[in-house]
Amino acid sequence: MSKTKDPGKIFQNNWAESCKKEKVLCHRFRDIFIPPEFRTKIKTPKNPYDFIVFSNHYEFPVELKSVADNKVSFSESIIRPHQIDALIEANKYKSDGVIPGFIFNFRTYNNETWFVHIEDFIEYKQIAEAGVKLEKYPKINKRSMPIETVRAIGLKINNYKMKINYHYCIREFVQYAIEKYGSKFHS
Repeated sequence: MSKTKDPGKIFQNNWAESCKKEKVLCHRFRDIFIPPEFRTKIKTPKNPYDFIVFSNHYEFPVELKSVADNKVSFSESIIRPHQIDALIEANKYKSDGVIPGFIFNFRTYNNETWFVHIEDFIEYKQIAEAGVKLEKYPKINKRSMPIETVRAIGLKINNYKMKINYHYCIREFVQYAIEKYGSKFHS
C-alpha cells in the first residue's frame, strides 16, 4: 500500500486505511509539496492537524507523530506551534463533542500508539518546562514527552501488524476516548 519510505507518512496512510476498513469517517488534510526553490515565493496554508475523525457523534481532530525514539520531542520541527494552537482552538468545542489531541506512535517500541488529549499535553509541557516534579508524571523532561509519561496520561490505541502495514483499532479507540473524555464534556 505505502510507496513512501517516510515512517510518518506510512503511519498516516495506515491510519487512513484503518478508518476506511472500519467504516469510520475520516478526513485527511494533505500536505502540499512545494519545491525548495519556490518556497520563498509561494505561500501555502498550514494544515491545522493531520486528520479529523468522526464517529458516534464525536469529532476527533488529531495530529499524528511517529517516532523511533522513546520520547516525543517538543522541537518546533517535530511539533509545530500552529498544530498546538489548532488543537487548543478545537478544544474550545469540547461541549459539542470535539476531542482533540496528538496520536503518538513509538515505532521501535512494538509500535505502541497512544492518544494524548491536548489538555493533558499542554499541562505536561508547562510543568516540564517549569521543571516542576509531580507524582502524576513518572518522568519529566523539559524538551520532550517520554514514553513513560505518555503511557501514564495517554489512551492506548491497539494495533496489529498485517503482512506489511499496521491496522489501528479505530472504533475501539473512539469508544474508549468517549468514555474517558466525552462524558465530562458532551451532553
